[in-house]
Amino acid sequence: MLEKTILVDDTPDIPLSSLLKAVRMDEDSDPEDLAEISQMLDEALALAKPKAVFGLAQVESRDENGVIVDGVRFHSPLVSKNLANTNRIVPFVVTCGLEAEEWSLQYKDDPLKEFWADSIKLQLLGCIRPKVQKEVRRRFFPTGDISAMSPGSLAAWPLKEQRPLFALLGGVTPDIGARLTDSCLILPSKSGSGFFFSPESHYENCRYCPLIKCPNRRAPFEHELEGVPQDE
Repeated sequence: MLEKTILVDDTPDIPLSSLLKAVRMDEDSDPEDLAEISQMLDEALALAKPKAVFGLAQVESRDENGVIVDGVRFHSPLVSKNLANTNRIVPFVVTCGLEAEEWSLQYKDDPLKEFWADSIKLQLLGCIRPKVQKEVRRRFFPTGDISAMSPGSLAAWPLKEQRPLFALLGGVTPDIGARLTDSCLILPSKSGSGFFFSPESHYENCRYCPLIKCPNRRAPFEHELEGVPQDE
């Protein structure tokens, strides 16, 4: 089993302005709503501990349909293609944390506040992921490019591939509290997974994703992937 590192963000920082932008509010919004969402943010930041687990793994073999990493098989022509010229990856799971998830449950009967709570959890997830990438770069990829892939982000690497990813990391739930459902979603809901790698040229899922109006797009859509399934 690979040697794992656990990161915990004990002091996540989310400016109110960032949260307001995410929920399409601003300083001119209803004063009562502003007071309530500000209080919710303060509550969440007082207890939230976004977390991550990651480790270095070796690509042992590959064929046109996938790769074997530390004895675990990943089924994806796209993964095989992206790892053609690299022999190591850093699998990871990141989460807003059980503390934030449990806090958010008090708002489940109020649709607006539930939306605000989910937005806060998403912002918390956004606090931990760049810290993981920074640490992975420092430890494993100090020079060259660092790219990432995530199961379920494209049909070419479907959501069910969360299972081998979690198996590769082993013990994710005891480490950071995140777990897979039978349908391969991660709980807490504002969590993510994938692996970092260092290709010859930078890789972005967005280049192959036809959801043109996605608000999280990081690169323009270029073309469909050849020889692999496409999103509907």
